[in-house]
Amino acid sequence: MERECRRVPSDHSGPRQRGGAGAFCLNPEKQPVLRSPKVLLALLLVQVLFATLPVAVKVALRDLSSPALALLRVTGAAALFFVLHRLIVRERVHSLRDYGLLAVYSLFGVIANQLLYITALTLTTATAAQTLVAAGPAMTLLVAIVLRKEIATRAKWLGIALAGSGALMLVGAGVHEGSVAGNLLALCNVASYSIYLVISRGLLKRYNALTVITWVFAFGVVGMLPWGLLPAIRETGGVAPATWAALAYIVVGPTVAAYYLNLWASRRVEASLVSTFVYLQPVMTAMLAVPLLHERISWTMLPAVALIFAGVGVAIRAGRARNAMAPSPAGQEG
Repeated sequence: MERECRRVPSDHSGPRQRGGAGAFCLNPEKQPVLRSPKVLLALLLVQVLFATLPVAVKVALRDLSSPALALLRVTGAAALFFVLHRLIVRERVHSLRDYGLLAVYSLFGVIANQLLYITALTLTTATAAQTLVAAGPAMTLLVAIVLRKEIATRAKWLGIALAGSGALMLVGAGVHEGSVAGNLLALCNVASYSIYLVISRGLLKRYNALTVITWVFAFGVVGMLPWGLLPAIRETGGVAPATWAALAYIVVGPTVAAYYLNLWASRRVEASLVSTFVYLQPVMTAMLAVPLLHERISWTMLPAVALIFAGVGVAIRAGRARNAMAPSPAGQEG
């Protein structure tokens, strides 16, 4: 396997590495963006995988309830992450306290995140849900400021205000379509995952990101059992082949492969570039949802989309300006 990073000095403060992991080594030589077509291709593929997620979920929901689908997705992803972790990292969690933190992270990053997102898709369109997901960088910035993990600036508040206004406008646009509840759940899903991204930064300094995500999903399976076990037992007997195919794609593609590729790319280019690619997701989702799910793009969505995009753009630029002045105090997984 090609070496993808330099040897980390012994006094390095980042996560401990074991097993000489290729794609998960720290401090790789970041290549110039224009000279890294593989990285740009990986980022583009990540957006395609994420953009197809709500469409695939809509297909799977034809035979499965949201708790059953959430449990099956989390269980399948946890199994694959454990295999990857065993093959690539083989890092152990060092204390019971860290196991407790991982369990808490799973509440926000997996359990609430999965239940809210999949349930939202039973009540709103794939395009609206993925547009709200695109507000994630601004929401994460807001959570970081509230928890005093980031320093507030006028530019950051402007980005948050623009994206927040667009998100609320999109929720309000659902009044005429009967999708207010679904849009609110999708927005709560974004908030839940943003909390996870911020509070997990400390542990990500001490552990490999794959170690963290593997255990977060493992605890997520345990937490999802009370919600999804009985529905999954009842419903899987009558699942059509198309639903199984959609479920397999959800686990392998938008969950495991997208995470791996996003992490691989984020080690090689600036975080601001990785975040910028989120703009592609709602557009790609709409291009698929209109012909496949027969969704209609409401004109009332367009001003909301513009505000969300503008807000995220301002937030990303504010973060880029901060990073140009000083290193980020904590890492964040893609």
